[in-house]
Formats: sequence, structure tokens, C-alpha cells
Amino acid sequence: MHKKLSLIAYCFVIFFISCTGTKSVSNSTKTPKLANSLLWKITGNGIEKPSYLYGTIHLTCDYKLTDKLQKAFDETDQLALEIDMSDPKLQANMMKYIFLEDGKTIKGLLNDEDYTTLATFFKEQVGFDLKMFDKMKPIAITSALTSKMAVCENGTAYDTEFMKIAQEQNEEVIGLETIADQMKVFDDIPYEEQLKTLVEMAQKGMEESKKGFEDMTRYYNAEDLEGLLKVSAEQGLEADFQENLVDQRNRNWIPLIAKMTKESPTFIGVGALHLPGDQGVINLLRKEGFTVEPVFN
Repeated sequence: MHKKLSLIAYCFVIFFISCTGTKSVSNSTKTPKLANSLLWKITGNGIEKPSYLYGTIHLTCDYKLTDKLQKAFDETDQLALEIDMSDPKLQANMMKYIFLEDGKTIKGLLNDEDYTTLATFFKEQVGFDLKMFDKMKPIAITSALTSKMAVCENGTAYDTEFMKIAQEQNEEVIGLETIADQMKVFDDIPYEEQLKTLVEMAQKGMEESKKGFEDMTRYYNAEDLEGLLKVSAEQGLEADFQENLVDQRNRNWIPLIAKMTKESPTFIGVGALHLPGDQGVINLLRKEGFTVEPVFN
């Protein structure tokens, strides 16, 4: 899989519609190595009752509601995700930001040879003519192709399952950012660059992309955040995009997380690659005086 596309594509898998993980150049040796756990308990710094932080993945064949997950939900009163998936206007808002502006088209951004390569590949994998996506941003094409990387027919998303639990428990759902915030992240990457990586993916074939997906999924299922960070760095985007894609978003979330956890015990689910590293959510919360500990049982 082409290095840049592997993370763009996997971002859809780990982090809903936008990339929340990329090359971790900020993962300095000063940051303590994290234990293998996707679930972390947040206490201290004025919190009366514990909150929980979980690293999600948005396409999986292996979802399980473990005892420790159920216990964390039972001990919290609200759910926070990257975006509020309970918003009835969510789909409509997504459509507002998915189209190219200024009369641009996918076909117009590619030369004839590259367009034919991508169109043929897209038709083979997704079953739709690329013309249907001609006025959409490249990220829409990436999203459609990413859905074909799973090895099972009935994959699910942790966010979807968490939403079900929140609804069953009559809990409020909070978004840490909006669809507009997330789409802007990808708009900051030149469309030509995104399309170039898609063409290279088409040239290499879906099997190589599936292998990259399986490699990262293996680390995820082992709850190995450090391993996930390492393999993502090997397949990462240039450092130029790291600040917008990951670090700044993490920093934006910290005051929101601090406020909500002090007001009410909260279950927080964000993409797994947001958690590790010097600028990861775990370390940033610790710098703010919170105690963040792995939950094993």
C-alpha cells in the first residue's frame, strides 16, 4: 500500500470520516511507554467520579463488549465521541461538505491515463462508476474503497455499538468536534495529492491495501497502542500534515474533556491513534494533572 494512502484509508477505519492518525514524529523518547490497553481510567484533578477513555476503530470484524467495557459504561453517565452521531442532521451536514467547489471535478484534476486507472479500479472494487463521484472530494472515493478492506461481510464500528449502549442507558451523546471541523482537516491536504495516492493504490491493487489493513488491525486487536503507533509511522503521512490531522485536534479536545469529566462521569471514545505519543490524549491529560491508568479487567 502506498504510504500516504495507507494512513488516509485507515483513518476512515479508525476514526470515522476523517483521519485522526498519522506519522507520529512527536512520539519522543521522553514519553513513557504505554501499557497494552485500549481502555483507560481518568481520575484526579477535581474529578469526583472516574471517567473512561477508549481508543476506537470504525471498521472491525472482531467487536466484543467485554466485561471491562460494560463496567466502564455502567459507571458513566454520558458518551463523548469525535462527533455527535446521534445528531439527526448528521448525514445532511456531511453532504454539505463532501462536494468539490469552484467547478472542480475528479476527472478535471487527473490526466486521462490516471483517471482511467482509478475509474477501472473503483468499478472493480465498489461496483459503481466513478462518474457518480466526479463532483465529490477525493475523500469520498477513499471512504468507499476503505469499506472493501475488511475480511468479513458484516463488519461493525465501535462507535455504532457504543451509540446503541448509550441509547439503551438513556445517556446524552456529546461531540468533541463537528463534521465541518473534520472535513477541514482533509481539505488542508491538496486534492491532487489525495488523488495521486488513490491512483497509486489502484496501480498496486487491493490485496496490498488489505495487507496493510490487516497489519494495523492485528495491533489494534492486541490493544497494543505503541505497536499501532509504530506501524502507522512506517506508513505515515508527511510531518507537514501531522499538526492539523492529529496534534492540534488532540489539544483542542483536552479542555473539553477536562470540563465534561468534572461535570459528569463520561465515557470518551476517540480513534485509537489519538491516544499514544507525546501529543497523544493520554499524555496531554496527564500534563494537565489528571491520572490516566490502563484498565485490564
